Amino acid sequence: MTVSNSEPDLDSAGKRRRSTAVRPTDDALLDGVIAVFGRSGFDRATMEELSSAAETSKPTLYSHFGGKEQLFEACVRREAERLRDWMLESYRSAAGLGIKRHTDVTTHALFEYAARHDQGFRLLFGSLNRPHARQISDEVLRPIAARIADLIRAEHERDDRAWTASAEFCAAIVTDIAVRGVTQAVERQLDFTAAAELTVSMIVAALRQLDPEAARALDRTAPPANGPSSRDTEESVEPYPALEIRRPVPAGRPSGRQPGATAEDVLDATMRIFRTAERFEAGTVATELGIGRTTLYRWFGSREGLLGAAFARQFEQLVLGIDGRRDSRGALRISEVLDRATRAVAADPALRRFLANEADALRLITRADGPVHTGSVAVISALIDRAREHDGYRPPVDSAALAYALARVGEAFLYDDTAGDIRGDVEHLQQVQRTLLGIDDSGPSTSEGPESTVA
Repeated sequence: MTVSNSEPDLDSAGKRRRSTAVRPTDDALLDGVIAVFGRSGFDRATMEELSSAAETSKPTLYSHFGGKEQLFEACVRREAERLRDWMLESYRSAAGLGIKRHTDVTTHALFEYAARHDQGFRLLFGSLNRPHARQISDEVLRPIAARIADLIRAEHERDDRAWTASAEFCAAIVTDIAVRGVTQAVERQLDFTAAAELTVSMIVAALRQLDPEAARALDRTAPPANGPSSRDTEESVEPYPALEIRRPVPAGRPSGRQPGATAEDVLDATMRIFRTAERFEAGTVATELGIGRTTLYRWFGSREGLLGAAFARQFEQLVLGIDGRRDSRGALRISEVLDRATRAVAADPALRRFLANEADALRLITRADGPVHTGSVAVISALIDRAREHDGYRPPVDSAALAYALARVGEAFLYDDTAGDIRGDVEHLQQVQRTLLGIDDSGPSTSEGPESTVA
């Protein structure tokens, strides 16, 4: 038998460090450091304290997250994901209930989350002075506020005018009341049950006493982008449903959460760099976001896969932005949205440079199983499906075939310079689109100039 005289692996505080034989997971490390950040805040927390709490070494934390700033942001993002999932589940369970019961269920769910994850809640809503923290907290509250806005509209569906920006305005206030109520309960160590009941009573009283005239006044003065266009008549305006895009899931998307950056962050950075660089390199994105190239390749497969996913996401955002500013319906709305979107794509200097300089650019954009083509078909399919369901539009051919044809025709006119010198010919493209949609081509042109492609 051999007896070791070495001391156990202890940190400076005398605590045993986690064995280095097993690489700790990101979640395990974050579980340890979150209490330190929640208790001390970002500025007072030291890497020595953080590594001790995580039962690991400082080099391990640096290798996983890149630094204290990235470690803090990873904590905030994880708590945001958890809270968002928790609250959306509570909204699903409360679907169909009356306004009082709905508010009761969802508000108590928020308090229950904070009771179980008090340090995470402090981190999410008590650290807004840190970079990106306010943005992250806004992201988690946005879908919650959207559900509340829908609840307000449903409660007032018998009014002679639709609640547009006013519903969103009130929902933002209600969300703030709920979050501030929980924050007070956490910080002052109040009784959570009593605090939740009082918060529910305040929200229900507020929602039931909303003034329709004040809401109308707000909606009349709100910019059109905040909702359906307001008119200065007493004519009833039915809210037009938002576009719901059922996207195909690209191969290689992340199967788990990564530290410091999400897939959406990667795609945003990709487009930002793509617009300015002479030649796009995936390594530039990795360096900017502080993640490894292997992470990018695991998520998106290759440089081309990353670019394709970014192009598809940009086109979807472009279409959603244009669609939100349209007043027309049915086939005409589809035509207007596609026309504005294709004009914006045709006028994009970064994309033109890419097509001119990259040998495989055309294949990347038009490949049948690639993210750009499949994403375009999904966006167009959503436009067609909504027109069918809500406007009674009857496409001249099967909807799936029509979406595919519109996408392929758009690709031919925008990118393919081998078919009769039509590359970039958006005027004739618009005519073809209208014909495929079954619109009388003697109707007025909808040309309004290019849309900005900047998301």
